[in-house]
Amino acid sequence: MYYIKEINHKNPLLNVVSIINEPTKFQSLIYPNLGATLQQLSTNGIEIIDGISRNEGGLKTYKDKYNSSFLFPFPSRIPAGKYSFQNSEFELERNEKVLNNALHGHIHNKTFALTKKETSSNSARITFTYHNNGNAKGYPFPYQLEITYIFNENKLTLEFKITNVGNSSFPFGIGWHPYFKTKYLAKSILNFNAISQLQFNDKMVPESETLLKYDVPFNIKTKELDDGFVLNKPHATIKTHEYTAQLDFSSNKPNSYLQVYTPPNRACIAVEPMTCSPNSFNNKNGLLILEPSEIYNWNIDLKYSI
Repeated sequence: MYYIKEINHKNPLLNVVSIINEPTKFQSLIYPNLGATLQQLSTNGIEIIDGISRNEGGLKTYKDKYNSSFLFPFPSRIPAGKYSFQNSEFELERNEKVLNNALHGHIHNKTFALTKKETSSNSARITFTYHNNGNAKGYPFPYQLEITYIFNENKLTLEFKITNVGNSSFPFGIGWHPYFKTKYLAKSILNFNAISQLQFNDKMVPESETLLKYDVPFNIKTKELDDGFVLNKPHATIKTHEYTAQLDFSSNKPNSYLQVYTPPNRACIAVEPMTCSPNSFNNKNGLLILEPSEIYNWNIDLKYSI
């Protein structure tokens, strides 16, 4: 039987919603005040998602690594935060100071309300909702975002529902930034079906597409990855010593995108599905437009086996 428990902390940023299934030794932690992000997913004693610790040090880690952040209204980087849309110029907050970029949208640190929850013997479903009134710097477009987690045995489904509640259309893309935990990264194998690889400049902004640098699937070994790919199919698999995890993600565009990153500690790997390319507000690759009152849905299935 699944059950859901809300647990408060003296620092509200560290409030959590815990989803537990004792027979399968399953536990998940979601932080509503950190963008409704998933900071733990473990089953049978195996940790799959590399999240933050529930303390001030964890908050610093989250600020630096964006663990499991939802990347909206754009994933990755926009140089100098500048873009144009419908003959108007905009400038987003530049939160990546070193490279002078706007990075990963603006919902990663927002407070989401828990609006629905239900459990049964074999599943749990929980929905978080965020309302934006259009006052974000450089993004004056009101919207509502609903994120629903559906937990089943060996599967997590993420459902995103974006509603344009304003009077004008707006540009957007969305992504997810999970880190997959492993003690043996060098022995892990990554697999996906890509058309091409993105070529980044010194600001980590894509300027062109090129042939793949690696034969896929490939063993991580000593590779230091911070690479973007244009996918032929919206799937990616990471096989570690401890488990295998498969991501399947829908998209209304012909292509989907994937970003892969190995952090310096090499205790995990980020495998990030995205609906668009980095800097899509300018290069238009995968860029989506939502008209007033329209709704956009995006789903991610994370299947895992021990």
